[in-house]
Amino acid sequence: MKKGVKRSYVTISLMIAATLFSKALGMARGMMLAWRLGDSAEAAAFAAASKIPGAIFDLLFSAAILGCFIPIYNEARAKSENDAYEYSSVFFSAVTAVCALFSVLGALFAPQMISLVSPGISEQASSLAASLLRIMFPMMIFTAGAYTLTGILQSAERFILPAAISALSNGAMILYLIIAGESFSVYTLSLVFVFSWFLQFLTLALPLIFNKQMPRPCFKLKNEYLLRSVKTAPQIMAGSWLAPASVLIASFFSSFVSDGTFVAYDYSIGLYTIIAGIAVYGVGNFVFPSLSRLAAQKDGDSFAKSARKAVFSIILMILPVFAAVFTLSYEGIALLYLRDNFTEELARTCALSLRTLALSMPAYALSEIFYRVFYAAGKVRIPMYATLTAICACIICNVLLLFVFETGLFGISLSYSVAQIVYALSMALMGRKHFPEIFTLKKGKAHHLAIGGALCLATMVLCERFIPIFSSINASLAIFLKIAIVFILGLVIYLLYILITRTLEEKKPSIQRGEWI
Repeated sequence: MKKGVKRSYVTISLMIAATLFSKALGMARGMMLAWRLGDSAEAAAFAAASKIPGAIFDLLFSAAILGCFIPIYNEARAKSENDAYEYSSVFFSAVTAVCALFSVLGALFAPQMISLVSPGISEQASSLAASLLRIMFPMMIFTAGAYTLTGILQSAERFILPAAISALSNGAMILYLIIAGESFSVYTLSLVFVFSWFLQFLTLALPLIFNKQMPRPCFKLKNEYLLRSVKTAPQIMAGSWLAPASVLIASFFSSFVSDGTFVAYDYSIGLYTIIAGIAVYGVGNFVFPSLSRLAAQKDGDSFAKSARKAVFSIILMILPVFAAVFTLSYEGIALLYLRDNFTEELARTCALSLRTLALSMPAYALSEIFYRVFYAAGKVRIPMYATLTAICACIICNVLLLFVFETGLFGISLSYSVAQIVYALSMALMGRKHFPEIFTLKKGKAHHLAIGGALCLATMVLCERFIPIFSSINASLAIFLKIAIVFILGLVIYLLYILITRTLEEKKPSIQRGEWI
């Protein structure tokens, strides 16, 4: 194996390990919150308030940093380090200043925002959510800083620290939940939530300060690179609206059902995001700076090869995860959450939602690579059109399933899955025109991945149905053993099929147009 290839696999492995550790702590944080709050009015208030600053940031800024800052910053670095440093300083200053303004406005209009985003939650939960939202809004400032510094570090091929920083913030939340005891307060929890984002920012800032690369306050708003970022930002922002829009749409519609449904969806989508992100973010965050550099160098062959490898890797990883989540949703929810104020009824409700959300996992994984391909290549309109199409599909499905067919939480979860599938299909269909070598699928590896995934799912479904939960041992241990047995058997069948069909082997002597790896 070549040294560069070996280094890439080591880096991806370490990124996935760091992401896994961070997500594990995020899962532990979610479990402890669920145990503490259950489906109470406090749980609904915290869920309603905590998602708004993050959703607004994602709507307006996260894609601008991903799609504008990283490619243009790499282009500036290719010209000179001084140009790159000035651009990073101007961008950092502008984004944090705008987020500070939004924080002030958010605090002033908190009640109105809660009423707009979650109009159906109870009056008690709505009033408390407005108070919590005022506390939480400043997190946007630290989030903006953390995202920008992540872009700088990833452009310098320093991936491990950005992948691991959320472990600190999750650890801070867990520490508070452990030591709070009877003095627990949802107001203090909100303060710790904001502080956790400050920790992420500080952790990323320290190495840059040490290496004298930390952006300085600079408001040269006529900087040529900043002006280019502003020019391309609207289309890029629109192209990334699906995730935050899905959060806000689900919050809006689920609030009309009940506070319990509102909270159950929040727990299930949180767990879904953690599980899907473990495999997805490692590959996606690793490949994007590389794609940006190859696009800037106009190296089309290497660009296509890197994109194909990313698509193949992401699907290879996500298929057994999808099969496990779809099959073992109740067992997983029961093992993680069924304790204290988290009831059996709430567990079954969350499991139904999680199983339905799992349908979108392969599409979600593909989308994480697709939009990075388009952003790196400067094709920002395709993700924008795909996003707007998916958002319309999500709203239509929610209206029909919730108010016409009255399917409740199942309909809200299914609408999310439909939106993700529409998004991925739209990008794949439109992408064939610009990148046929990436989006034109041939028989071979794609065919084997699909069959392997189907075998994995069928094995897990059959094993889950016929393998009992051992009643003679501790209940949590019994559930864990069943999950482990079912998952391992399904994974073994999947890997055996992949190995027997030699799906991992590269074709030689070269990659032909229109084929996968």
